[in-house]
Amino acid sequence: MDYIRHAFEGLKPLWAILISVIMYVMFPEQAYLTAFYAVVATMLLDIITKYYAIASNNGGLWNALKEKHINSNDMWNGTKNKIIAYLIIFILAGLSYRVAPIAGVSVFLATTIYSVLFLREAQSILENLVEAGNDVGWLLVFVKKKQKEALKEDETDNKDSNDLGC
Repeated sequence: MDYIRHAFEGLKPLWAILISVIMYVMFPEQAYLTAFYAVVATMLLDIITKYYAIASNNGGLWNALKEKHINSNDMWNGTKNKIIAYLIIFILAGLSYRVAPIAGVSVFLATTIYSVLFLREAQSILENLVEAGNDVGWLLVFVKKKQKEALKEDETDNKDSNDLGC
């Protein structure tokens, strides 16, 4: 009994079970995990560029902190809301793979979701860079155009599937 007790103390089986369930639900294929990493990376870059923009417009990071232009509570609340919303969306994308009768439909749905979230974060990063005084406005126009095209393509595909009775 001591051996079994020591084995479970070190492994923390409840955490292992929880992580396994999350991985099973959110990432039914490797491509989902890769897309997740890309969106999370852009979220982190968005946070970093937001701090950069605030610091650039307020005489540097130290001045922005001293004058309370950078407030960790406000940033955390916005980030927390985004994390919760995105996690729910990621779970829905993963669950769609488990419930959709045609795998292609769920893969298309997940691809659209991850692409739009990635483009949305990329747009926010570019807006932060423009706010900081960098000349990337031309790229911002390009990203907005691609995001509109992705959404328009999704609407067209939805109309086609509705016409088929799906």
